[in-house]
Amino acid sequence: MDTPKRPRILTFDLMRGYFLVAIILDHLRFFPSGLEFWSAQGDLFTTTAEGFFLISGLVLGIVRGSKLLAKPFSVVTRLLINRGVQLYITAISLVLIFTLIGWLLIDNPGLKVGIILPTTNLLDVLWKTITLQYFYGWADYLRLYAIFLLVSPLAMWLLRRGWWYILLGANFAVWLLFPSDPTVPDITQELLQPLTWQLIFFGGITIGFYWNQITAWWLSLTLRMRSIVTWSVVGLAVITLVINVLIVFAPDYLHSIGYPVDLHYTLYRGYFDKERLPLTRIGLFLLWFWAAFALFQRFEPFILRILGWLLLPFGTNSLYVYTVHAFVIFFIQLYLKPSNWLVNLVVSLSAILLIRIMIHYKVLMKIIPR
Repeated sequence: MDTPKRPRILTFDLMRGYFLVAIILDHLRFFPSGLEFWSAQGDLFTTTAEGFFLISGLVLGIVRGSKLLAKPFSVVTRLLINRGVQLYITAISLVLIFTLIGWLLIDNPGLKVGIILPTTNLLDVLWKTITLQYFYGWADYLRLYAIFLLVSPLAMWLLRRGWWYILLGANFAVWLLFPSDPTVPDITQELLQPLTWQLIFFGGITIGFYWNQITAWWLSLTLRMRSIVTWSVVGLAVITLVINVLIVFAPDYLHSIGYPVDLHYTLYRGYFDKERLPLTRIGLFLLWFWAAFALFQRFEPFILRILGWLLLPFGTNSLYVYTVHAFVIFFIQLYLKPSNWLVNLVVSLSAILLIRIMIHYKVLMKIIPR
């Protein structure tokens, strides 16, 4: 966790690129492919999606927060609102585009589930879409990002006055509004997801806003203390990761030594639900995130040399990649099905490389947010 200012930002870009590759693979779900190691198929108790949101908040806190302290607050507000409106328009446009395509291909067995019926009144479809009650496609998390950005001027106003504790207290209070009952229907949980995931995003903004101070405090510790803390975090993360992998991918073995066969489902619904985002999931995510940050930072030169050509363009064009991947995944699943591991590997790599080529040639970059 000990690096100069510039590599830290570079580390965030590399991590965000890694997370986006994982999101593409997990949404495509052409497994087995030999790429399961990248994110364990997205089946663990916390996913790369949380990391993507935390880094988005961190970078926003740095770029639109601490770096613009000398600017009038109106400048910051305008930048944030403009970006939020842009992403809101993108989010609802994608929903309508994917819905229209889905209606035209309604009998295709590869069509993503969850589409509203073609017989639904068009005005109802439009109303539910613009009010974010209906979302469809593979870019539905854009709606969360848009909501958070539109609210973020208030967060920045509090932070610029040093009232970070009021911001975090308010975030926690909003998080508490989410129903604690794990039996609440999934569709209701998805609609209420902004209540919980804002905690990650605005927590990231707060950390980013005070990034220089946090860095100064960290560097004030002795080298020995920093080393002990870093490798303790990494070690605990590795142990919990191995346990989680065993729970998900070796249920028969665990059952043979006395654990219930539905251990994974029971733990997930009770302590690691994605929409409800209980504190246990947040805690595990933060442990893994900062362990990953330490490792990415430690091996940054090696990662840059081997995967920098892919991760950096993905990380620095994250919203473009996320938007484009929605189309790539949507159409692949319409016309292709998972097969043997070699076919799955080729399709998965082709999807990733196609997006990398689109970045290189700046395909529709004047239209799609970056």
